[in-house]
This record gives sequence, structure tokens and C-alpha cells, in this order.
Amino acid sequence: MLDSFRDSCGALWDSDVLSREGSQTEKIIRNIASIHAILALEPDLKPRPPINSLFEELVCLCTQNINHTDVEKILKDPRITRLLPSLRNLAALAETHLESHWSRHVIAAENEAEGHIRLTKFPYYENYVDLTRMELAAINAVTPSTPQRVAFIGSGPLPLTSLCMCEALGSSKEEKLLGLKSPEDIVIVNIDHNHNAISQSTALCKRLGQRACGMYFICQDAESLEVELSSCDVVYLAALVGASQREKEDALVSIVERMQPGSLLVIRTAHSLRTLLYPEFDATTNAVLACLDICMVVHPYHHVVNSVIIGRVKARGKRDIPF
Repeated sequence: MLDSFRDSCGALWDSDVLSREGSQTEKIIRNIASIHAILALEPDLKPRPPINSLFEELVCLCTQNINHTDVEKILKDPRITRLLPSLRNLAALAETHLESHWSRHVIAAENEAEGHIRLTKFPYYENYVDLTRMELAAINAVTPSTPQRVAFIGSGPLPLTSLCMCEALGSSKEEKLLGLKSPEDIVIVNIDHNHNAISQSTALCKRLGQRACGMYFICQDAESLEVELSSCDVVYLAALVGASQREKEDALVSIVERMQPGSLLVIRTAHSLRTLLYPEFDATTNAVLACLDICMVVHPYHHVVNSVIIGRVKARGKRDIPF
């Protein structure tokens, strides 16, 4: 994920090391179990060098490209299936702590320029830039129109996707020449169930000033959403919204009911070993297909972690009844 430790990832999988210490799958399983055991004993997962290093190593493990047979062996191994729910919970908690820490760091900047510099120093900043670029390319492949109003559900204390989108949409010379929207015209509504996350992200965007123009914040739960989404061209559902297929489907149905037919729902998920960090979402279930036409699924094979599913909201009269 990060340029700073890509070299260490390569060293981790040196063929000589693997031949000495056993099969690749066994090494990965043992390393995952070891990292989980250490993290589970930590009193808290707030960012500090030992915690940061463990999660960097975990991300290295999860973003390696290995063959499908080995992936299946790893994910179905009893040692992994037993610890998987706990590992995902630990990763989610650490991610929240990391984002909250960096949000406070940006808020404490003396001015807008310093705030932006601090934001770009966030360890996974480039990951978010590349993920947002990938998602916007996928959206562009599905619809030719540039999104003007976006909602991001599960935005957290550091709404980096929304900020990257603000910067990407309408900011280039080419876009201006084509008469597309400028950042000042783009509206991004950030929604999260956590009051602290909304409070922090609101303060962060105030510190960033014009760079965060068009950002709005609402504190609500995804499964009991009251905000109207019918004016949104695109709605994002974050990877950490819903810890299971059922929870994510419940949130999805609640969200889609408030969206305009023809608008797009972008669902973040994961594939391969990346599912050790985030739950995989099946977009082919009856409940999902009843309200969405699935247009595209994109899986990264580089440092980006999340996959993306794009679905178009069906007209209510054309929706199937799930069995």
C-alpha cells in the first residue's frame, strides 16, 4: 500500500526464505496468526510505531498477488477462520484511531496551507488518491456525466475520499476547457453514525478552507437513514458499513429506497486476501439484484486495498421481489 514499505514486502516473500521456512501458504497463515495474537493483547490500538508496523506488515500480506488456489487454502484454513472476525474488528478499530489521530493533527495546523500539507502526510494518502481515481474512472465508464452531488455513507473522522473527489472533479485544465463543474459547484454530503467522527471531520474541513468547499456533514445511521438522497447522482457505501453480508444488505436497501432511479450506488468491498481486512460483499444475491442493476466490479491488484461495485438503482416498478 505504501511506497515506504513496498521494498520490505518484496523482501518478505523472497523465494529463498520461502523455501527454507515452508510453503508460501503456511508462511502467510503463520504470519497472520502471529500479527493477530500480538494485536489482540494490546491494551489499545492508537497509532504508535509498534502498532503501525504490525498493520503495515498485515497490509503487505493482504495485498500480495498469489494464485487463487493458495488464497482459498489460506482463507479456509481453520486457524484463519477462527480469528477472522476478531482480525477484522481489530483492523477497523485501528483504522478509526489512525484517522482520528490524523484528523486532529490537521485541525491543529496554523493555517489552510499547513493543514493541506499535513493531510498529504497521512500514511495512506496516496492510496486514497489512487482508489478515488479508480472509482471515478469506473463511474465514468458507466455514465458519461460528471457527478455533481455525491453522498458518502460511513465517511469517518478523516473523509479523504470526499476530499480527493473535491480535488479531482472539475479541477484540471481539461475539465475547465470542457465546461465541466468546478470544485465550488460540487456538493459532497458526508454521513456517519458517530458524532465524534462528524465533529472532527467538520472541524478538519473548516481548517482546509477552500480545499474542502462543498463538503457537508450529517450524523445518521445507515440502516435508519432519514436524509433524502434523491438529489444525489452517486452514493458511496463505505467498506466498514455493515460487518456482514446481511448487515450491508439491510443498509443498502434502506439507502436505495431514498435514491433516485438511475443514480449510482458505489459499494466498497474486498477480494482475495484483502478480505482479511474488509468483508467481501456478494452483489448477486436476490436482495441486491432486486433493487440494483450491477454495472461494474473492479478489483485492484496493486497497493490499493478496496474493490468497488457499481450498481444502478432500478425504477421502483421494475424491481424484482427477492425470494
